Parts: sequence; C-alpha cells; structure tokens
Amino acid sequence: MRRETAPDGPIRRTVLVGALGLATAALTGCGIRLDRDPNLPELAADDLLRDAVARSLAAIGTDTGPAAVQDAITTFTRAVGPPWNPPEDLDEPVAPPHPDPAPMDATAGLGDVARRVAEGLPDLGTTTSATAAVLLDVTAGALLHLDGLDADTAAEVRSALADGLTTAVQTAEEAAQSPTAEAAAGDRRTDDSQPDDGDRATGPATDAPTPAAALVTACYAAEYAYERAAVHLPDDDPARSGTAGRVGRLQGVVAAVGALVPDSPTPSDRPAWDLPEDPHDAETARAAMRSAEDSVAVSLLGARGSLPPAAFAAWLDDSARARSQAGGAQDLRFEVDQQTQEDAA
Repeated sequence: MRRETAPDGPIRRTVLVGALGLATAALTGCGIRLDRDPNLPELAADDLLRDAVARSLAAIGTDTGPAAVQDAITTFTRAVGPPWNPPEDLDEPVAPPHPDPAPMDATAGLGDVARRVAEGLPDLGTTTSATAAVLLDVTAGALLHLDGLDADTAAEVRSALADGLTTAVQTAEEAAQSPTAEAAAGDRRTDDSQPDDGDRATGPATDAPTPAAALVTACYAAEYAYERAAVHLPDDDPARSGTAGRVGRLQGVVAAVGALVPDSPTPSDRPAWDLPEDPHDAETARAAMRSAEDSVAVSLLGARGSLPPAAFAAWLDDSARARSQAGGAQDLRFEVDQQTQEDAA
C-alpha cells in the first residue's frame, strides 16, 4: 500500500518493483593476481563504491536528525547492505577497501554519501549495473532530504551530476563521429542490456520496443501529462511552476538518448496519450504527474543496460524531485531484492 508523504520530509515508498538482486557481499571473483591470496576476490568499481557508501551510512549517529530523515537512513542502509570486509581466513590479513569514517550526524552523512557517489560515477563504466542503480537510487533519495538539511551540498552534487551527464553525451557524440563508431557502440553493449533467459519470448519475434525506445515513449507521455495537468493547479503551486522546466528536461532526455543509444529506433510522439489518471482538478492533476514520473522511472530502470551511470543518476534525480513537487516524495524509487552471496551463487 502507498502512504502519503509525511509533512517533515520524504518517507519510504518503494512503489516501483525492480528486482535488482544486489548481493550483500557483491563479489566478482574475477582476475585474481598471482601476488594475491587466492581466497581474496577482486571487487568491481561498483562493489567498491557500495562498500564506501555502506560505511558512510554506518557512521551516521542515531537521533541526529528529524524522524523522517532517520527512517530514510535506515531504508538506505537496508538497500545498500553492510560494508564488505575481507575474508578472515586469508594467509595474510588485508585491510577493508575503505576505512570507516568518523561518526557523523544525519546531514553530514547524507552529504558524504551523495558526494561519494557523484565522485565515483566516472569509474562505473559505460552502462549502469544493478548495484550502481541501487546506489544512484539512494543518492536521489539523499538529495531530497538534503534539500531541506543542506541545500548548498545538494546543489553542489546536482551540479556534478549535470556535468557528468554533459560529458557522457559529448563522449557519445564524438564516438558516433569517429570511424570506429560502430565498434564502439558494440563495446557499450553488455549482458545487462539483454533480457534474461526467463524474459525471452518463446513465440515468434515481435515488434516490442527496445528499453531505450520505451524510455523515450515514457518521456513523451510524461510531457503530455504535465501539459494536461498543470492548468488544474494554482499558479503558485510548485508542481505547476516547475512544469516548464520539467518538460524541458524530459525533452533533453529524448535528445540525449538518441546520442547515447544511437542504434535504438526513436519512437514517434503523438498529440494525445492515454493517461492512467484524467486530470480535472488539483488532486487528479498531481496524481497524473506522479504516475508520469513512475512510468519514467520504470522505463529508466529497464534501459539501465544501455545508459551510462551519469545519465541514469541525473535523470533519476530529476524524476525524484518532480514527483516530490507533485506531493509524492519517496526515499527510494525502486524495490531492492536483497540476496546473500550464497543466494546469488
């Protein structure tokens, strides 16, 4: 069941089911070097960042912020999982990947989490892994709380996310103009962009849209929803005053997807879309906006295997802020299916 947002800040409402399968141990077990104990696995970049975020969350003291913020920190901690520590049976003891930070209050801790993720984006590769999606979801939720706790830090992190998105798009455009663009596009594809065996159709081939095309379609429909809904809100309502900016950012997503996923067909827009809620007053207008953002987030998660983490981070944060303005603030947008290392084996 969904709960309405608490007056003092976002609450946990994981309305979008994205079974990300984030393993709490998150081991890759690849590329073991001869100078390493064979029992010590290599950690991928997203696993290392997960460990850093987990340690920052663990360093936040209890009762150091409003109740809604403490609830959010608990939610984030459960989604990220515990810090990773090297096995205890190594021939030679090895230090954890990151030292434990000094104790922090809620504001400093959420700021530390958001900064760590923003700074770690360049190391996460060219597509968004399941682990990275969880970390970026936590970052979007942390930024919502930082808006009220430390607006300067929130603005600093969002500026870094915007810069990362700009760099990713420019890099994709330059690659598309190079003689080896086709090969580069092939390199950007990973297993994440392909459906699991259980998701593959067993019948004849269909004209199902690609995940990137589905994201573009969700943005088109969201633009229409905002244009239909905004007129039913008071002039001073944040959801109405933010409509023009949100529509512009949705159009920016469509344009950027064309550069980031050049091999994906671009669907056509249409003058009218079927909306889950027909906006006819303030309440239904906000509901239509929230539904539009849910569709965008679902499609964004589906397309993560084709998108660089910088794009995923910026667009998920935009959607989270827009949903919050429409009266639907959420700590997390995705529901995390936590697994142990044994479950993932």
